Amino acid sequence: MSRSALLARLREEPDASTRPTGTGRPSSRHVAPSRAEHEYALAMRILHEGAVPLAEAIPGMSTRERLRIAVIVPPFRFGSGGHDALFQVVSRLEERGHVCTLWVDDPFRELAGQAPSALRRSIVESFAAPVRAPVYTGFEHWHGADVVCATGWQTVYRAMGLPGCRARAYWVNDYEPEFYGTSIETHLSAMTYRQGLHCIGGSPWLLDLLRERYGAEGGVFRYGIDPDYRERPVERRRDTVVLYARTVTPRRAVALGVLALEELWRRRADRVRIIMFGDEHPLPASFPYEFLGIVSPNELSWIYSEATAGLAFSMTNTSLVPQDMMACGLPAIELEGFGGESVYGTEGPIELAPYDPAAIADRLERLLDDREEWERRHRSGLALARTLTWDAASQQIERELRAALRAREPSVSST
Repeated sequence: MSRSALLARLREEPDASTRPTGTGRPSSRHVAPSRAEHEYALAMRILHEGAVPLAEAIPGMSTRERLRIAVIVPPFRFGSGGHDALFQVVSRLEERGHVCTLWVDDPFRELAGQAPSALRRSIVESFAAPVRAPVYTGFEHWHGADVVCATGWQTVYRAMGLPGCRARAYWVNDYEPEFYGTSIETHLSAMTYRQGLHCIGGSPWLLDLLRERYGAEGGVFRYGIDPDYRERPVERRRDTVVLYARTVTPRRAVALGVLALEELWRRRADRVRIIMFGDEHPLPASFPYEFLGIVSPNELSWIYSEATAGLAFSMTNTSLVPQDMMACGLPAIELEGFGGESVYGTEGPIELAPYDPAAIADRLERLLDDREEWERRHRSGLALARTLTWDAASQQIERELRAALRAREPSVSST
């Protein structure tokens, strides 16, 4: 066979890498490299090799008036309560004189194509957080810090791999291993609590969990309340229940809330009005309801000020939403056993309900019908809300960042 005929025949036949072998072996195809390394390669490398050594500790560094604080954040979008809390605190730390920088760690390229200036504008405008901190995407321009703060499990490994830091802290908003089914993510997120970072937990319950299961140490802070959440001059209805229905985050147990509302509707269909919000798309339901989608704090405050009772659940730490509701004078129900007791107490302004739709419907009926109980929750909620500010939260976070630095200072022995 001539060379030209052979080449023609090869062009007509399948590539050798995909051609059946005739031996029962399945066909295959060649796949060229498409990325530098796997997104979790850094985490595995840190677990295997250990963290980059911290910079030399300096006596008294924890008491310096002005600290350089680098905050590493996961990708974000409007509606993320954890990011909102973070940006509010950063803006207050800046007001207290500290120099902050924000570093977006985006290994899966969720924010690909968005310039740092656009992300910063989103923080200032969408989250209403007047941060002055520069925003960096990636770590090409990393220049160190007195203390670097991780804010989600993926960012812990990044923080451990960065040079030029005198201390590391870990702002823990949720127990993140329960975000996943059994998986590599479950393992990697749990391992972050064993890496010796100073943990700053979003509730005493959460910090106790990290101590008991992983031997972590640290402190706690209380979330503030956005000033837009306040009781508005609108007539309060006696028939309206509001459900936080953010289905994209399964820990919100939205289906449990819907089941409770189904039971409530069965009992009093002609005497209850139901509103849902928190996601882009409405849920199918066996009862009619009003759907708001994703709305701003200002808009929500008017809904909360008009409604009678609120439902907002979280299974990995107590939610911020119930306290936003109570700031507007709206008695709210949260799940017992997931941190609420450690924040509000068992007889506090937020009612804690068991994980049972009928029991939740019972609690809702009491708030709808028992005026005295409603007034008690209403008054105590407004009183507590006045004490929960982002200024206070930033002072607590600052205290813990200084504690992380102080733990590294050389001890001075008495003579």
